[in-house]
Amino acid sequence: MKHNPFTSNTYQETWLKHFSKQKEGKQFQFIKNLSFIKHKFLPYYINTGRNMTNGMTYEIDALASDFKNKAVVIYDVPDYCDWTDPVKIPNLKIKKVRQYKGFLADLSKVTSFEAYLQNTLNAKSRNKFRSTLKKFESCFDVSYNYYYGDIAPDAYKTLMANFKNLVETRYGDLKIDTSLISEWPFYEELVYKMLHEKKAMIISIDVAGKPISMSLAFLGENSLVGAVKAFNTNYYKFNVGHIEISKFIDWCIKNDKEILDFSKGEYEYKTKWTNTNYLYNCHIMYDTSSIASSITGYLLVKYFGLKQYLRDKNFNLFVAKTRFALKNFGASKEQKLPFKIHPIKGDINFKAYQLVDLNEEGERFPFLIRLVFDGLYQKPECVSGIKIYRSVKIIEGKPNYLVTGTKSKYLIEIL
Repeated sequence: MKHNPFTSNTYQETWLKHFSKQKEGKQFQFIKNLSFIKHKFLPYYINTGRNMTNGMTYEIDALASDFKNKAVVIYDVPDYCDWTDPVKIPNLKIKKVRQYKGFLADLSKVTSFEAYLQNTLNAKSRNKFRSTLKKFESCFDVSYNYYYGDIAPDAYKTLMANFKNLVETRYGDLKIDTSLISEWPFYEELVYKMLHEKKAMIISIDVAGKPISMSLAFLGENSLVGAVKAFNTNYYKFNVGHIEISKFIDWCIKNDKEILDFSKGEYEYKTKWTNTNYLYNCHIMYDTSSIASSITGYLLVKYFGLKQYLRDKNFNLFVAKTRFALKNFGASKEQKLPFKIHPIKGDINFKAYQLVDLNEEGERFPFLIRLVFDGLYQKPECVSGIKIYRSVKIIEGKPNYLVTGTKSKYLIEIL
């Protein structure tokens, strides 16, 4: 990864400011490009950025000897990067422990988005993507916005507030605890700097001027690395996450980026849109001439191996869901009421209904917006032509909703 954004001074200095009492990272001559912090209690060093980066790269200086009596850990080194085992250095042991799977789109031989689409997705997937994109853009007032370079402070503040809201809502829907929210002040400071340095990009898909899907990515000389993404699940049927990926790929090709790295984690959208798999490894280095360093290195190898074993068993997902449940214990829960949808073919007695605003009704019954948008996916038409009526007669606090458009008319009966 040429000019790795995660080893830049901006990234490392900002990370140290937010997550370390050691305000300056320690550098070693035998490892180029990285700085380290010492573990609070144990006798080893950790790369600045810890496990919050999306790919670390480094070089070994075979002539240096300041690894004596030391043990160091470097998180998340992608095995596709231009890094090879160095010339054997007496007494320096380097152990690699498998961690996450990674996925990337190799664009080095691609001349257009259509060419990549043709080579990567099968005919069925290509047709579905094109059909869904056409539906999405015909139903909604859509705009695609790329934030890359200078941005006014007020505009940036609004941008990140919208992004945070999408992240909170998305992980709330998944019922998964995430550290992203507590880390958000770090991202707010970091991304503003790196946007101006053109080492970061945010893409936002907006509907009627409001973001419904946003992604943060970092830029190397020939790569774009995804970091944080979230979308509004009301638009789930329209596969906005896939549409966003297509925009990233198109941007990379037009801007001579050879790699679009989807980073850690195995998800359906990654396996669908990528053409190369790789592994993240944790690199553990220690001085074998030192008994203390050898013991520390051995224990670290076993520790990270155990973490990966538990990760393979989805234990980390279990922990994230448990944390979410504990944090939200006793909190009021969203009403998930049963419903039925009845097509209407005859005349409608509009005297039994009153015109309402979908967004306002959606605050009371959040699933209502999703149902209406799902209906648009089935029979596409511009959302501005859809009207929502609430029944005048309400039984046990449960109204019925009449949805009318030029292509469909149906009743949502809340049971």
